[in-house]
Amino acid sequence: MKSRVDQAVELFMSGYNCCQSVFTAYSDLFGLDRETSLRLSCSLGAGMGRMREVCGTASAMFMIAGLVCGNTDPANQEAKTKNYETVRRMAAAFKAVNHTIICREILGLQEAEKSAAPSERTPEYYQKRPCARVVASAARIIESTFPELFAEEGDRQLPGEEELFSVYDEEENPIGEMKRGQVHQLGLWHQVIHCWMYARQGDGIWLYFQQRAASKKDFPGFYDLSSTGHVGAGESFEEAVLREVQEETGVRINPSRLSFLGQVREELHEGEFFDREIGQVYLYEMDLPEFSPGEEVDRMIAVPLEEYEKKELGKAPFIQGYTLEGEPVIIREEEWCCHEGEYEGLVKPFFEQ
Repeated sequence: MKSRVDQAVELFMSGYNCCQSVFTAYSDLFGLDRETSLRLSCSLGAGMGRMREVCGTASAMFMIAGLVCGNTDPANQEAKTKNYETVRRMAAAFKAVNHTIICREILGLQEAEKSAAPSERTPEYYQKRPCARVVASAARIIESTFPELFAEEGDRQLPGEEELFSVYDEEENPIGEMKRGQVHQLGLWHQVIHCWMYARQGDGIWLYFQQRAASKKDFPGFYDLSSTGHVGAGESFEEAVLREVQEETGVRINPSRLSFLGQVREELHEGEFFDREIGQVYLYEMDLPEFSPGEEVDRMIAVPLEEYEKKELGKAPFIQGYTLEGEPVIIREEEWCCHEGEYEGLVKPFFEQ
């Protein structure tokens, strides 16, 4: 069975305008027949009557929001506020993906169309327009905003994490707050922390890495930095570091020994998982490696600095680490979570000072 995202794109590719395509793909969930849905949404295509104002796909999202959480009592201020807040969140998600909700800006036009006559739908038309992609993005925003609509549909399993993240545009300007599942489905930029932990022993430096729990949904059993995690909405970067390190490793950080190294940006796109992270990178010096890993971490591994550099700088296919009990562990290159360039660009210069 085709997903509703695919149905929306198929409607657009068969000649319906952008608003009709998105709205009609979901309107049956509210008891609307196809013909009524097409009529209701037809005037908002091409940026409202081909005036190239608000994109028709965005209008369709807002119409669906009205059907889900619209208010009918003019005196119900709480219901009005909830609806407007939902519309704003959807618009922010749309802007994060498409940069704007204005049709002419999406199409790169300088001004509105002079004619109301629509363009002929030819193969060239579909090839030069970004509209099919925009249709798909609007459909995904509907699904990630209202996962409860699809709870009983076997063709769609949506992430339902309730944790809120602040999200950002390409220039890292804050544009709102989104639920975790929505952020990862839509590929919105959000903040994370990376904490490298080390200890000096004699003349050497040892780095500590976690092995992710086998129960983790993403990269189970892989080796990763000492601690990584998301920054919650309203949480400072330092608060996130202190919380994540304690949750994952059991270490209570002394802030005076925590060094901020800089920022990285990472992207990972696999299937419907689209992760775009702005990483705040920290380094923490320990006297003794006293760890008590949480449920997300199977164990901590120690690696001499010079051995780790064989991987980062020498591209070695494997390196040797040690359990905290001193047992040797061979770690292959393909067993690591990738943070390309982070060690060479931020961590190594710190140790060379």
